[in-house]
Amino acid sequence: MRESIVRRLAQISEEERALMAGAPVDISYYNRAGDAVMDPARILPADKAFGIRTHTRFADFPRHSHSYVEMIYQVRGSTCHIIDNSGELTLPTGSLLLLGRGSEHAIRAAGRDDIAVNFILIPSFFDNAAISIGGSNALSLFLRGNLRRDAPPCSHLVYDVSHSPALENLLENLVLLELEGAPLQRQELQQKTLELLFHHLSGQSASLVVSGRRDQEQAVVLSVLSRIESDVHCTLSALAEEHGMALSALSRLIRSHTGCTFTELLHTARFNRAIALLGGTRLSVADIAAAVGYENTAFFYREFAKRFGCTPAEYRRAHSV
Repeated sequence: MRESIVRRLAQISEEERALMAGAPVDISYYNRAGDAVMDPARILPADKAFGIRTHTRFADFPRHSHSYVEMIYQVRGSTCHIIDNSGELTLPTGSLLLLGRGSEHAIRAAGRDDIAVNFILIPSFFDNAAISIGGSNALSLFLRGNLRRDAPPCSHLVYDVSHSPALENLLENLVLLELEGAPLQRQELQQKTLELLFHHLSGQSASLVVSGRRDQEQAVVLSVLSRIESDVHCTLSALAEEHGMALSALSRLIRSHTGCTFTELLHTARFNRAIALLGGTRLSVADIAAAVGYENTAFFYREFAKRFGCTPAEYRRAHSV
């Protein structure tokens, strides 16, 4: 991030001056008295579905939970987090932490040069944003688990975005728009930029940092998700052999972490690939069905109509570039 922006983020707030003078964190600023759940109504204007603020330094932030999805971008230095009693998680520069609704969270005191930015995303943001949560990648599963009641929530994800100029540029633009103030046009631009950020993150399974109480299991599941994204012809038996696991054990592991079976995840990835080919190529429908793993064209047509409410030809006419 540009040094001029970092300098603005590093300015000491009135709240931080009080903390430096020995005052405790005033939790009532973030929630209603006696409640350990962060209340977005106390932090955001009534007409906003998301907000951006600099993380408060110089004091331990007490344990709390969220009624929204929080995203923390470590701009400079590091911060130390405790999430759901899973031990300490240190975010180095260039890390992006996503915290699920209901996850319990505390933060060790950050120093003057430990600059982090918090993104507050209430559920209505996802209702209005053009973000797909139907995919089989880790981010889509995280969002689905935190926004729907029919899937088990994942408490957090951590991405290393320090080697992705595109993601770093989007995050910088989001912060700059917030620093410059947000009239209606800038708010709309912020939302579109956030949507682009999530779109890019959905294809970044390789940048996920494995952490939490179930590191080993999570690593296996993330590896499977990454493989499904890149190879729609992969099989559960081949993946089980690669990971040295019984097929039934891997199947149960995938279901417990994602709320979906391997077959459901694979079908979702195949149809996502199919609609990309329909919109971006002139391949015949039969060739596309075969390319994504369906030799039975009738089955492909039938399942396509169930998922998208139209035929492949109708979809192509509406979405061709």
